[in-house]
Amino acid sequence: MYPDDDPLGDPYVKALERSSIAQTIKAARASLAEPSRPFTPLDRSLFRGTNDSGDSRPTSSYSVDQLSLVRDTFGSTGGRPESARSSRSSRTRPDTIQEEDDDGYRGSDVLRLDDEADGGYPRNRPSPQDSEEAQSSGSEELTPVTAVPTPPLPSRGPARPPRPPGGGGYPPAAASLRSGGGYPEPLSATDASPRRSPSSGASPRRRLAEASPTHSRRKTSQSPARGSRAASSDAVPNGDVPITQSSCEAIIARLQSLASSKEKRKKSPDLLLEIIERIWDITMDMKGGRGGELHLAPQLLREVMGLMDAKDVKDAKCIFKLARCALALLSLEGATKGVPVSGVQAAYQNISQVLFKYSQKEGHDTDFLTERLIEPLIEVLESDTPACASSDLRVYIVGVLKNVSNDSSNAKFLVQRGAVGSLFRLLDSKQLTGSSKEAQLLIQVTAALRNLASNQYKHFIQEERLNAMTRVMALFPGQTELLTNIARILAKLTVHSSAVEAFAKSDAHIRQITKTLSSCVESAPLTLRLAFVLGNLTERSDRLRVIFAFDCEGTALVPQLLSKYWQKDRQLARQEQSSKPGATPKEVEEVLVKLVRLLANIAITKSAGETLASSSAVVDPLLDMLGAKRIGDSEELVLNVVAAVTNLLFYDVPSNLLFQEDSKQLLCRLFRPLLLESYNVEALVETARALGNLSRHADARRCMASLRLDEILVILLDHDDRDLVFYACGALVNLGADRDCTPRLLGVSPAVQKLAKLLGDAPSDDPALQLVAVKVLTNLSLDPGAAWPATDVEAVRGVVESTIADCEELADSPERQQLIELAKQLQGRLPPTSARRPLPGGPEVGAGASGDKEWFCCKAPGCGRRFGSEEKLTAHVERRHPK
Repeated sequence: MYPDDDPLGDPYVKALERSSIAQTIKAARASLAEPSRPFTPLDRSLFRGTNDSGDSRPTSSYSVDQLSLVRDTFGSTGGRPESARSSRSSRTRPDTIQEEDDDGYRGSDVLRLDDEADGGYPRNRPSPQDSEEAQSSGSEELTPVTAVPTPPLPSRGPARPPRPPGGGGYPPAAASLRSGGGYPEPLSATDASPRRSPSSGASPRRRLAEASPTHSRRKTSQSPARGSRAASSDAVPNGDVPITQSSCEAIIARLQSLASSKEKRKKSPDLLLEIIERIWDITMDMKGGRGGELHLAPQLLREVMGLMDAKDVKDAKCIFKLARCALALLSLEGATKGVPVSGVQAAYQNISQVLFKYSQKEGHDTDFLTERLIEPLIEVLESDTPACASSDLRVYIVGVLKNVSNDSSNAKFLVQRGAVGSLFRLLDSKQLTGSSKEAQLLIQVTAALRNLASNQYKHFIQEERLNAMTRVMALFPGQTELLTNIARILAKLTVHSSAVEAFAKSDAHIRQITKTLSSCVESAPLTLRLAFVLGNLTERSDRLRVIFAFDCEGTALVPQLLSKYWQKDRQLARQEQSSKPGATPKEVEEVLVKLVRLLANIAITKSAGETLASSSAVVDPLLDMLGAKRIGDSEELVLNVVAAVTNLLFYDVPSNLLFQEDSKQLLCRLFRPLLLESYNVEALVETARALGNLSRHADARRCMASLRLDEILVILLDHDDRDLVFYACGALVNLGADRDCTPRLLGVSPAVQKLAKLLGDAPSDDPALQLVAVKVLTNLSLDPGAAWPATDVEAVRGVVESTIADCEELADSPERQQLIELAKQLQGRLPPTSARRPLPGGPEVGAGASGDKEWFCCKAPGCGRRFGSEEKLTAHVERRHPK
């Protein structure tokens, strides 16, 4: 069979055997049936590109600590003393001065020095003289703080004693002051100033504080020690009532206590969560008109937002619960009574900014659903009130929804809640003017819709929603990021046949897509996705294919883009070889893949295919790609190029540039490594198809024989992929009809033996494969000078007889009728049995031997038919001999 003694020594056989085996264990990455979708890296920022418009736009480069909810909503103080708030925007206090945590003195300026004992009482501010004395002594150094002014204390003199009960109180200060200042004279001589304890080691400032009237009054009222006050500072109205049953007033008191003390918040995280849950219950009662505590809603809102301002409260669970309560309270008209619209708007925006920051971390996606935050955000987005109409507010809210919709559970909830409709209402072009401010919001809207389009595409293919996206593309032609987001949506939709049918109902969609593509050729991400969309539309709709090719001038646009991006690819390749810094050619190659695929699809239409085949702007880049790219490195691109070339080779017209002599020879040389080296079955199939079209020309057949492509095609007959075997037979039909090629097929390759085996193994329900195998055998039998090996003749005779019998039983189609007629012609051309002679050293012909093939014979009386498998024999017996 082979010219060499050892057939396995043939390099072509070795290469093909390796390829045939390897393709069963190595899955191909590229596929024409399932083209790769453009990859979009996950990005949780607001905007991807730079701000080219020059207009201010919301930013995501901020920290939560920079926000101040109470100040922006209620004013500079928010109705609470600054000393009781720990704002995110405040600065760290000096270490030598600490604010007193005692709730009982929130209205006064209470300072505590580090060097004092913990058991000491809080003191009022020292007098200017004492301050100067302390500074000059150098024993202590105080940092000035801003405090609420208090009456000046006396620089000397005894402390004023307390009045006895029922004494009528103190006389008016103006009537009792001496000319030297200070407090009035004591009422009696026995009320002397208190003596200093011998064991006291207090500083002058300590003595001054102890001598103050405030200290005296505290002693008279028997104030507990500082440690005792701290232990009882949580005492609130109804303090013995469980938190789950506490009134709104009691909860407000607890919030004030927690807000004023970082230490308490740190020690009682569970208590804080329990209080927040009670706030939610109270808020729901207020919204439902229950409880009768609606008048406390403004104060409750203020305390909730104040706690969100505390910069040490960073636990996501706590922040989410507080945000949910704040959003619910803001929706109550009574909670914002007296607050201007700008303040309510600022509250909404600050909360949305806080939530957006947390949404940028993937780990918080599920928290948004479990903490029931998605629903109130959608409600704000759907609200028409002035406080919720800010474009920046909507940017952040939709930004949150965009980020959390990357989680499948969140996306499912959003769709069920009707978020798709809410987002599409923002795309209503009747309210749009095309401004850059509008584009900022629409960028977020389309990005969120893109995340929801994957598994919920049926919600997008309504006519008004497709029209909305098309109108936005027309209204914002210069907003590349917005257009790219819409292209991402369309890319997800058009992979579904029902979506393509919806697009085909109106020409406006494909016309606008083409217009956008032609005006944004410099944007590779946008070109990539629009070419992918057009490829999907032209693959599934004959009508859209014609409209794009001619009405949209696609036959001119695609070659223009193909040439442009192929030049970019070559420029980047040269830069890479010279080690110059530059962009990677990966993105450019991805664009080429989609453009070539689009080209292959529109070439299916006869008039478009003939036009493209006669264009050098199409043929030259395709041939260059086959020569420059290797399937191991650029698998999907090479696969699509071969498919495009195959479609163009179908049109055997004089204007087809691929049928020029030099092009045919070049194609044969380029196809050989694809057949030898490719592990991709689809690449092998497309190459076999191309050779089938190319082999219609005699000079191409001679070139194929000189390159031993005919041998490769014969070896591929053993492949387990049906389509590959079918198209290999298609090329062999043309080669077998050429008398210059027949001797090689019969002399140096086991063509007849493999075809006999193929015909015997072909399923009876695949008449197309049986027919093409019979065609090859018939063409080979037409050469009178060619001699078949005797064993092959016997094998062919058996399978032809079996095929004729099967087809006569199932003559249900014109294809089977043609197969019967051709098989009988072949049967008549075979040499008779009596003329056969045994081969030297081989089995006797007529003894039933045909190589190593095992046959299964029918034992029914008078039948004796043979089958290549036991399954075929069983089917024959059940069909012809049921008894």
